[in-house]
Amino acid sequence: MGPRTELVLLATLSGAALTVLGYLVASALVFELPPGQALRIAAQWSPTGALAALVAAVSVGGWQRRSAQAGRRWSAIGMAVRATATALLLYPAMVACWVLFTGLLDQRFAAAAMPLRELANWVPSIVFGATLAALLIGTLPALAIAFLLCRRYLRRQARSTTDFA
Repeated sequence: MGPRTELVLLATLSGAALTVLGYLVASALVFELPPGQALRIAAQWSPTGALAALVAAVSVGGWQRRSAQAGRRWSAIGMAVRATATALLLYPAMVACWVLFTGLLDQRFAAAAMPLRELANWVPSIVFGATLAALLIGTLPALAIAFLLCRRYLRRQARSTTDFA
């Protein structure tokens, strides 16, 4: 597996895992849900973090490649900050798309679904709450994970290691 493919795959998986863990922390602090119910709901929200991390990793990987071709070297922390900022900027859009997509699925398959017009009224509140939770709970862990992934990616790009980072 190539370094960029590995970066994108690991970033996507870590985005999903971080979303689940962040929701579990938020549910323990705010919602006081039982662990089983909180885990079920967290798994339903995990595609939002995975999609934001996927798009951020693809775009930052390409950005880094173009910079390297131009002769500019990136540090791991600089790349991690760019990736984390990109993912956090993309997260509200991914939440809105996910809410509307699941609303459409609900319309298609549920016996008594919420009307899309009513769901559309709730989207800004849902996006605000999810984005606020991501900023408060997920920013520092996301930056730490991104730093480790970017360090590995840059080392593999430089061919300084062919095995574990």
